[in-house]
Amino acid sequence: MENVKKYWPEFFTSLVVMGLLWKVFEQSVLEGHFLIPTGFFAPAVVFGNIVYYSKKGQIWAKTMLFWTFVVGDLCSFMAIFYSPSLKKLAYGPISVAVLVVIFTYLLYGYQKSNQLFKD
Repeated sequence: MENVKKYWPEFFTSLVVMGLLWKVFEQSVLEGHFLIPTGFFAPAVVFGNIVYYSKKGQIWAKTMLFWTFVVGDLCSFMAIFYSPSLKKLAYGPISVAVLVVIFTYLLYGYQKSNQLFKD
């Protein structure tokens, strides 16, 4: 469980990077576009480097991942109250609220295990 608390943002960010790189491949090789894939490639390179340096133990990369996921957690929390499409689902707000609680717990564990805000 300690490894989950310590590396879960890197795992999710790696999934995003792989998805972006798949879109680059799909748009450039399979569909023959050349300008559209650059919009997917640039964030993939940035997030890939952040994951790389975070796995190397660089505290700045871990802090960037932490704050990126904090913003995502806060946006999910606000979506509970203000998203019209989420209110159309029967258990939409409840399921997002459960995810917000889980991600908040994981964020707390991430910053504790990596000592991001020590005195």
